[in-house]
Amino acid sequence: MSFLKDQFHDLIKKQGLKAGYKPVANLAGENDRINEIKRLKLEDKDVSNDRQLNNVTELACYLTDRPQCTINLLTDKSQLSKNNHGFSIPEQILVKEIPRDISICQYVLEQPRDQLVIENVKENQKTQNFHKMALAPDIQFYAGTPIITSKGFTVGTLCVMDSKPGSLAHSQREGLRLLSDQVSTILEYTAVKPPAGFNESAAQEPSTRDASFYSSASILFTDFVGFTTISEDVDPGELVASLDEFFSIFDQIISKHDLRKVKTIGDSYMAVGGIPDGRQGHPGNACRAALDIIQAVSGLNIKREILGQLPWGIRVGVHTGPVIAGFTSNGFDVWGDAVNLASRLESASEAGKLQISDTTRQFLGDSAVVTDRGYIELKNKGKIQTYFLDKLN
Repeated sequence: MSFLKDQFHDLIKKQGLKAGYKPVANLAGENDRINEIKRLKLEDKDVSNDRQLNNVTELACYLTDRPQCTINLLTDKSQLSKNNHGFSIPEQILVKEIPRDISICQYVLEQPRDQLVIENVKENQKTQNFHKMALAPDIQFYAGTPIITSKGFTVGTLCVMDSKPGSLAHSQREGLRLLSDQVSTILEYTAVKPPAGFNESAAQEPSTRDASFYSSASILFTDFVGFTTISEDVDPGELVASLDEFFSIFDQIISKHDLRKVKTIGDSYMAVGGIPDGRQGHPGNACRAALDIIQAVSGLNIKREILGQLPWGIRVGVHTGPVIAGFTSNGFDVWGDAVNLASRLESASEAGKLQISDTTRQFLGDSAVVTDRGYIELKNKGKIQTYFLDKLN
């Protein structure tokens, strides 16, 4: 049986190459990703009739108003459909295992933390030759959400498909992300053990070294404008006392809005929302905290001016995205590209302003009153659409 399967796979891979379909190559961290699949024993695990996963694939179809959904595992050579909804018996046989090189899901691995939405498969540069393969299914719309384990590896996709082109609303994309998180949790629980992570009690145990992936968190950075100049003109004792006064107020504001302080570095203050509970609403909480911080600094500056001290200007940045969070020897910390982008947003902000990414703005919806800054150049990030958040209703 394996011989016949190999022959069939070789045949359709050749079809794909002949049709001009290009497989992904030189994926960063691919060996570690494959080792994660082996660690969780996912390749041989049969979850085709798992009740929880059945519910996920069916719900994904309802959520997006699409007829088909599948949970795909992406090994080094194959794409395996581990659970699906909306497929006929012949279709289930065909999608059960195909070469990864001719799949659409493989392209998720190029940006393994991001959703891949292809509104028209025939017009997309990557997939325009997909239908030239003889056995290619009639897929016109594709949306693949990465299934990311607690260790931060993308092992597969939760994807919905349709035979006609289309698009997804932001709320539908976010719904798929939440469902993908559930798939990851279920697969880890059934394959090995409950996903490694930390809970509230872990915060009291600095020796803990566990780190977990979170598909959505909101990161807040603040920084005082012209701090280097300020530090040169102020007595060191007064400087430390001033920082302590500001940061103590920030701590209270962060706690009020259910955020978690990460650390301070010099005059920079960092906090995060959505960890570890993963509750929705953290983009709004982070932005409300940021606006409160700006107001608090304004109030403290009135006091400073009365005392004959120079006012301190504050700039703030907030971004929402995937992160890895956990404990090191230095305590709790957060890592990831989303953290870097939040820091860049803060650096490119202005005194007394909160700058947010377009991703965060979408979560805020109509409650946000913003000033569109257009696309601005951020260091090492290129041009990014950003906004000043003026008010949050």
